[in-house]
Amino acid sequence: MVVADSEQTEAHPSGGIDLEVVREMLSHFQPRDFQEAQELILSALQEVNEHFGYVSLPAAEAVAEHFGTTANRIYGLLTFYADFRTEPRGKHFMLLCHGMSCYVTGSQQLVQELNDTWGIADGGTTADGELTVQVVNGCLGICDRAPIVKLDADFHGDLTTESLTDVIRRTIAAGGSWHDAHHAPAAPPAPGIEPAPDGNPRKS
Repeated sequence: MVVADSEQTEAHPSGGIDLEVVREMLSHFQPRDFQEAQELILSALQEVNEHFGYVSLPAAEAVAEHFGTTANRIYGLLTFYADFRTEPRGKHFMLLCHGMSCYVTGSQQLVQELNDTWGIADGGTTADGELTVQVVNGCLGICDRAPIVKLDADFHGDLTTESLTDVIRRTIAAGGSWHDAHHAPAAPPAPGIEPAPDGNPRKS
């Protein structure tokens, strides 16, 4: 099963993130005091990161200005939490599970396949900008189909090195992007994968 985000990002004519879009997103966060502002920063960063695929330095500065803190503090949060990116994603984005269930069923071989065939390691992007991969040690919630990846909006399980490369090639050939997938209506779950009430796969 495969899940998906429109144009890769909403880009400013200069080539970076459109800060007007960022400020519009931030306008929904109206803290009543300094303490509440600190509590909302992470949520705001997550929203920007989810929408654009990363948080650029100018976007981080806009967040800092909105919440009355320093850009250094914002950048510290971005580099501390693994879910945040500070560089643009490729056209397609893959999360590769390296948790215990996936590790014992061959995720390390999948990591090696990405390196050998696609020339990318954790956090890297292919030279043609088609694919970015992030290895995650936490569970993606479909342990009974390990090893698994999430490519754009779709989950793929029971993978081998050959089937992983096949999935990547088919996804690239189909066009679209992670951004298209993220903003598209939710796809029906694949057979054997039951969505939880929040729309995410139910953990085994």
